[in-house]
Formats: sequence, C-alpha cells, structure tokens
Amino acid sequence: MWKQRIWGSRGFAAPALLACLLASGALHAQPEPNPRDARTARLCANCHRDKFAASEHNAHAVLGDEDWQARTGKSLACENCHGDTAAHIRGGGGRRNVFGFRAEPVTERNARCLACHRKDHRGFERSPHALAGLACTNCHEQHAGHAATTLLRPPPGPPDVESLAGRSRVCFECHSEQFALFDLNEHHRLREGVLECTSCHDPHAAATRSLLGGFKQQACIGCHTDKGGPFVFEHPASRIEGCTACHAPHGSPNRHLLAHERVAELCISCHAEIPQFHIGFSPTAPSRFSLDTQCTNCHSQIHGSNFHPRFLR
Repeated sequence: MWKQRIWGSRGFAAPALLACLLASGALHAQPEPNPRDARTARLCANCHRDKFAASEHNAHAVLGDEDWQARTGKSLACENCHGDTAAHIRGGGGRRNVFGFRAEPVTERNARCLACHRKDHRGFERSPHALAGLACTNCHEQHAGHAATTLLRPPPGPPDVESLAGRSRVCFECHSEQFALFDLNEHHRLREGVLECTSCHDPHAAATRSLLGGFKQQACIGCHTDKGGPFVFEHPASRIEGCTACHAPHGSPNRHLLAHERVAELCISCHAEIPQFHIGFSPTAPSRFSLDTQCTNCHSQIHGSNFHPRFLR
C-alpha cells in the first residue's frame, strides 16, 4: 500500500511527494558494502586496535554510521581523516602514504578537521591560536577514549591543575602565567569550579581587537549585568578599551580586581590633570588628596551614570 502511495497506481511517483523525499534524504541510497573496504578495515584494526577501540566511544564514532557514509560516500571511517589508506598498507605501514596528523603542515592538519567542523568554527583561521601556528591536535585528541564531545587532550600538570575542569586544564600548558594569577587573594573562581576559561574566552573565535576589550566587554556583562548600562553618561574607558582598562580579570591583590592596588593610582594613570581644588589652594598646606584617597568615595557611579557627567553619587 505504501509503495502505491509513493509511486502511484501507474508506477510513477507523485512529483511533490518525491521531491520532498529526495530533499529530506529518505530515498538516498546507502552505499553498498565494499569487500575491499571491509578487508582494509581489518588490516587497519590489526595495527591500530587501540585507536579503533577508543573511537567507538567518542564523538568520531559517527564516522561509522550508515547515514554519514551515505552523505560522504566513504564506507571506511578512517578515510574521512587519513585519506586513502591503500597505498599506506601496500607500503608496509609507517608514516608513509597516509595523512598521520604529525609531520604534515599545521594548515593542512587544521583543514582536515575544518572539513567537518567549519560550521561550528567559521573564524578559526583568524583566531589567536591559529595565528600562533597551533593545530587542532595541540588541544584535541581525535582518538580519545573518553566520551566528551570536545575530545580535549589534557596535559600533565601539578595536582592543583588536575583538579580543574577539563576545558580549563588543557589551557594550562601554554597559559601558565595567567593561571598563576588565580593564586592571588582576589580572583575569578576558576580553581573553585565556578568558571572555566571558556566561560569568558572562545578559543576558536577570530581575533578582533584585544581580548575582552572594547565591545568584547559583553563577555563580562553576561555576569555583571548592572555594569553594562546603557547610561546617559558613559565612562569612555568602558566603551573604548573595555573592562580590562581598569580590571585584571584573572586575579589581583585588589578586592575589586583592579589593575592597581590603590584606586587613586588607577584613576591618575588616565586622569593626570587633577582639578586644583583636589590638591588645595595653599602653597604650604599638604594636598587635600593623595594616592591613598579613594576616588570612588565621591565618583561612586564610575561605570556610568544617568545623573552626573562626573559620575558623582
């Protein structure tokens, strides 16, 4: 009965229904099993049994699905990433005649990964990681035995690094200087498990301006919503340089994560021309204000104000 509904009483498909089925892939033919591919898979497994066993439990297991094979036309999962393996087998194995993701140029390695993952990482070639000459395999392990979808390659590190979330732990190998700042008395709660590096940074995004500066401060406002405005009177540093003009996001001795320990030092780094009444009008009397003065005692609405252009309370 269902065949008659699709093909009609005279053996011809209803045009609208047939078009829908073709568009949805319902009538796509599955690739016929190829005896050569089955034999090649056995030969691959004889030498790379550990890779086959691990890949069965990670995100790349999809390469062996029938619908994926129908879409790519490759019935051998290995060939999606490593290319034609026939010459590799004929040559007796080794690193010859196969794409092994080791000696090949970084750009070619990344191109292999982006052939499938470009939809999710469109700007990767312009990211800081790509511009620094890193390959996807510096951070990801394509044959990882765990089920995590990101297949991160956690590097060995000190015990306190091992306690971090997986996404943050893999960053430690290159960014140990930033991790040291998290040991300061005031820091974002990375080691406590509240945040991860990827809570603020996108490792695959294109590098536009400085990290978290300018309009990228929106990464900060996602949590600090009360500082985002819009305000009638904007603090120029906030809109031009961003939150990092004043704050050290990884860690600081200052309880507000300021880039300077004393508030006045931070303010004077931009506002060097101090009004006379701040200093005093007597040439012999001490200055009314010093570096120990809390500028925010008066300029309390420092992120922006709807009432005063000098951010007075």
